[in-house]
Amino acid sequence: MKSRIATYLIAMCMFIAGTAFANQPVKNNSEASQAVATLLKQELKYPKFAKDEKFECCVLVRLIINDDGSFKVDCANCTNQLLKTHVTKAIENISKEELKKYSGQQFSYRINFRLI
Repeated sequence: MKSRIATYLIAMCMFIAGTAFANQPVKNNSEASQAVATLLKQELKYPKFAKDEKFECCVLVRLIINDDGSFKVDCANCTNQLLKTHVTKAIENISKEELKKYSGQQFSYRINFRLI
């Protein structure tokens, strides 16, 4: 019984020490998600071809932040192939130095294109 308690205490100490002395703590995911959402709202514009056709749609996108602060679109879903291609290319052309600290993180967004 004493050896089990000792083993448990050693394991807990190793876990706490490993967490306390981690070189790169995990960044807050909600902070990164908010930063990416704000950037996408600023950079993505309603495409001209969709305005001309009075086309409304939404695009579901899953993206990953690269080491250089750019995006890689992992998956995109939309009923209109042209709009899907436009959004994918537009997102992959966005690059921001401030996003380097969130590299490797994955996010999912729904982008609505509505005529007002």
